[in-house]
Amino acid sequence: MKKFFAILLGIALIMPLYSQEYDDDDYDDDYEYDDETGYETTDNEEIAPDEIAPHEIVPHEYQHPAYEGKPKKEPAPEPEKKNYLARKYFETGFNAGVGFDNGLAGLNDILKKNIVIDLKKIAQSIPEGGSGFNFDLSTGFFMNIKNIHIVKGLWDFGFIVDVDGGINMNLPKSLFTLISEGNAEQHNTSGTISASGGIFTEIGLKGLAKYQVGRRNLYVGFKPAMYTPAVYMPSNTGITYRLNTEKEQNDGTKKEGLFLDTEGAISVYTPTSLEKMEPGSFIIGPGSGFDLSLGVEYAFSPFLDIGGNLTNIPITAAVLTNEMKLRMVDKKTGADFGFELSGDLDAPELDFAQEHYKARKEVRRPMQFDLYAHYRPFKSDFLEIKPNLGFTVNINKEDEKWYFNGGLEARLSLINFLIIYLGSGYKEEIWRQRVGFAVNLRVFELGLEAMLRDQTFDGCFKGRGFGFNLGLRFGW
Repeated sequence: MKKFFAILLGIALIMPLYSQEYDDDDYDDDYEYDDETGYETTDNEEIAPDEIAPHEIVPHEYQHPAYEGKPKKEPAPEPEKKNYLARKYFETGFNAGVGFDNGLAGLNDILKKNIVIDLKKIAQSIPEGGSGFNFDLSTGFFMNIKNIHIVKGLWDFGFIVDVDGGINMNLPKSLFTLISEGNAEQHNTSGTISASGGIFTEIGLKGLAKYQVGRRNLYVGFKPAMYTPAVYMPSNTGITYRLNTEKEQNDGTKKEGLFLDTEGAISVYTPTSLEKMEPGSFIIGPGSGFDLSLGVEYAFSPFLDIGGNLTNIPITAAVLTNEMKLRMVDKKTGADFGFELSGDLDAPELDFAQEHYKARKEVRRPMQFDLYAHYRPFKSDFLEIKPNLGFTVNINKEDEKWYFNGGLEARLSLINFLIIYLGSGYKEEIWRQRVGFAVNLRVFELGLEAMLRDQTFDGCFKGRGFGFNLGLRFGW
């Protein structure tokens, strides 16, 4: 078990840091230093400024023969916005972020002179699906070349290296009910302790093109990437426990007492054996997979842009060849952990066994779809309101699951020098309340974000979970 958590920490330390590309464009957006991949025209995405000459974007208009020889007055092009402090040639940067929540106790429960743990109150607050510990990690590095003229568009091209993902440990509601109320009125209590999630490394290319369609800006983005699941834990495995107050004997009679039985294991898949690790296999190797991300955004009016992203479209799956199973066992016998209280107390000693196997597990990254809008009530970048709606789908065999995502954010920008934003969102069953700011000097940019998080909306404000993100960018 110690090796497993050491690997997670090692991945975060050995990989270069990555930051989503940022540009100060006509359509600047919020600072989101999370693990999302998108192509919104945001401050953390590469965006080409409005430098297309008017004769390139004004469409040819047919003239009736009656007007031949008479010059037709072309409509005046819309005034271009100034791109204050925008990086126009190149940029590089990195980011690092971490987040966690426990869903049980917050700072309000701990930072007291006399700590009182109300188990019954905790049990009642647990969702029906259970609760536990959730951990997210995101680090990465990028390099980007900007504003390359191709035909009638402006393109940005970049190279990225990224590590992101999360691990979720779930404890069933029945376990908390049992701890808080006991088993006096229940003859049968059961549940499953499980863990799921994955940490993915990624190496890829990224491009963003800007064109003018109908005298409005159209952005199209793409990102082909090779990825490797450094750790993957399917949600359909776990350790099941059963607690009964009576047990049927071989002769058909029932014996009263307290009986606990466990079975099953938590599966952990990796690209290399944890006993004889090959560090390079956690980054890229013969078992790596390939996917594609696409995005589009169109400026419908000076105060409204609408866009969408389709992230991690599977092309080929990654293949993991090693499986480690974590089991709860009796330290003396090595059998599944269990005990019987019906007389003399002789409880066994609990231990966690690690069993290693050769396996073949195909893994695809969760696919995500998002729709969003940028609404500027004053037709300027000073204030921008951004709603978004979408979902995430895990399409791996025997691990299918989908999540609803949504959020709302407000952002203030002072000529792209100082950016401040507030956001509230729900993504993959976790609420996040975010606040952040960025200071942009063109050659150097610093962004910081802090968040409160929990599985419930009100739990965010009880100090049950926190997150922090840091981003640095350099360029001109």
